[in-house]
Amino acid sequence: MTVTDMPAPHSTVTQRLVGLSSARGEHPALVGGAAAWPGGTLSHAGLAVVLQTAAAGLAWRGLRSQDVVGVYVPDAVSYVLAVHAIRAAGGVPSPIGAASTIAMMAEQLTDCGARLLVTADPLVPAALSAADGSWVRQVISFDEAPGTVPFWSLLSRGLQPPAAAGPADLGLMPYAARPGGGLQATPVTHAQLTAELGRLATPAPVSSRDVVLAAPPDGCAREYTVLLDLALLQGATVVAAAADALPDAARRYGGTAAIVPAGAAFPAGLPVRPVTVAC
Repeated sequence: MTVTDMPAPHSTVTQRLVGLSSARGEHPALVGGAAAWPGGTLSHAGLAVVLQTAAAGLAWRGLRSQDVVGVYVPDAVSYVLAVHAIRAAGGVPSPIGAASTIAMMAEQLTDCGARLLVTADPLVPAALSAADGSWVRQVISFDEAPGTVPFWSLLSRGLQPPAAAGPADLGLMPYAARPGGGLQATPVTHAQLTAELGRLATPAPVSSRDVVLAAPPDGCAREYTVLLDLALLQGATVVAAAADALPDAARRYGGTAAIVPAGAAFPAGLPVRPVTVAC
C-alpha cells in the first residue's frame, strides 16, 4: 500500500473498509474470537454487511454523531467489529486497556461521557461493574450475557451506510495513564488515522495473501487499531490469536504475519513476520 492508495481526507477508514470489503466477496476477513458465527469465519463481504447492519442497530439504540462508546473486548476480531460498527454509526470508539481496573474503566467511561459500552466474555462482569460507576446505560456484548444487549440483536434494523465525517472529527478516543496517576484522553482525528495508515504501510507491508494473527488488544490502541485496519484494507485475513498460542495458530491457519504487543516474547523459528505494536 502506498500513500496514494490511502482514502481521501473526507473519507473515513470505515467508509473505505466497507467499500473495499463489499467487492471482495467470500475471501475470509475475520476468523475466531468471541464474536462467533457459523463456521467461525466472516468473509470480507460479510464484514461489510455486519458493519452496516450493526450501525443501523446502534443508531436505533440512540447512538448519535460523535457520541463516544467504550470498547472493552478480549480479542482482535471483536475489537474490529466493535470499533468499525461504532464508527459506521457516526460514533467514536474509546478502547479500554486490558490491564485497566474497574475503577480505571469507570473513570475513563465517565470522563468521555460514554452511554454505551461494548464487551464480551470473559470481560462482561468487569464491564458491568464499571458501567455501574459511570454514565453508561447500555452494555452490548458479543455473548448472551445477563444484563447486556446481544451484539447480534443489532443486525435486525436494516443497513445503514457508514457515516461521513470531516477530517478534524474524532475517530478514536484512547486514554493513557498520567505520570502522576489517573487517565488522560489522547483523541485521534479521522485525518490522523489516515496519516497513520500511510506511515505504517511501508514498514508493515501486508497483502491479500496474508493471514495475520492478531494478539488481544493492549494499551497501545492507536497503533493497534491502525495495524488491524491496514491488514483488512489490503484484503488480508485477520485471525484472533492468544499471544501465548501463536505457534498453534500459525500452524492451524497458515499464518504469515502477527500483530503482537511490544515486549511480547515471539517464538524463535516461527515462520511468521512479527509486526510489533509500539506505543
